[in-house]
Amino acid sequence: MDVKEMKVRLEMLEQMRAAYTHTFSENPEEDSWKKIEAWAKPKGLLEENTGTRVFGRNTYPTNNPEPHGYEFFLTIGPDIKPEGEIEIKEIQGGLYAVLRFKGLDKIREAWEYLWMWIKESDYDHIGWQKGEHGWYNGYEEHLNPLEKSPHEWLIDLWVQLKE
Repeated sequence: MDVKEMKVRLEMLEQMRAAYTHTFSENPEEDSWKKIEAWAKPKGLLEENTGTRVFGRNTYPTNNPEPHGYEFFLTIGPDIKPEGEIEIKEIQGGLYAVLRFKGLDKIREAWEYLWMWIKESDYDHIGWQKGEHGWYNGYEEHLNPLEKSPHEWLIDLWVQLKE
């Protein structure tokens, strides 16, 4: 399915508590995932039907697209404590524009389409934000994070809007 045939939806996201890791490396997405996966798997947090949601996003230490880092967020309950490289953060709640697509090879096109949709809509995004590891904007929710084939990855892109 072509990204342009997909529908953008509006969704209210509740603020969520999450286990968190950040990596700045040659392969920040993979390295960050290895950290969070090694921590979460023994706790059973990545098993099906646990309700755990997996969000990630690029971080940019400069105003340029490269180099970049990557953050992973795994939703957790109140009883989970930080340990080692795993911190506890909040995923910001609010109104989001969301686009679902399949296949990592379509991620650039999907982001471009979502930004075009926002630009042409009656909504404005909340703007780029500066965090501990640089600038960030939006989330990538990994809906089937244990799927090995990047062509089979199902991803929701989330961009927060002004309400």
